[in-house]
Amino acid sequence: MRKLERPPEPEVLQLKSAQWNQQWVELRQKNPSAQFTWYSYKDKTAREWLVHELREMTQSHCSFCDAWPMDDQSLESIEHFRPKHHERFQHLAFTWTNLYYCCDRCQNQKGGQWEDELIAPDEASYEFEDCFEFDVSTGVIAPNRCASPEIQKRAEATIRIFGLNEGRRPFRRCHALARWQNDKTQNIQDTAYRNFIEAASLRAAEVA
Repeated sequence: MRKLERPPEPEVLQLKSAQWNQQWVELRQKNPSAQFTWYSYKDKTAREWLVHELREMTQSHCSFCDAWPMDDQSLESIEHFRPKHHERFQHLAFTWTNLYYCCDRCQNQKGGQWEDELIAPDEASYEFEDCFEFDVSTGVIAPNRCASPEIQKRAEATIRIFGLNEGRRPFRRCHALARWQNDKTQNIQDTAYRNFIEAASLRAAEVA
């Protein structure tokens, strides 16, 4: 989960987020089973207004697993980090700091789950190496064994809820590394799983 620097709030949210958040809260109060939709402004949905800004924030990578590319709109999502259907967080449904560019796998894995320990990739104090480590031979990500128990707990929750070791994800990291090793002329921004590639490259340099 690469560290992110969040740009300033887009103008559309400066104008509309308070109104849209209130609309969503009131709708859920009237109908607790109401389904979320992106409200519209000037003939564009909020999603259409925001997805480019969020994509730029991550260089088109998933905010959580760092998958890339996601040019096909069926593969890209906007994730509400604090779930928009959760009573505690309905007022954040259109809040800029709660929205992240996300692949469909991470979004489907997380769904409406929430634990207060979850790490957000744009937290001011967050650094990848402080929280996580890789087994570069298998592609598995784990909490940093040298971190405090609190940080390890947060890292474990983040790995579990986003399913970062589920299915073929470790294999995909190893596959991306192999491609990188076969063509090191690539810009690392144009590869998936950048933290894994950097960790494996550092390990190889240490061994050499």
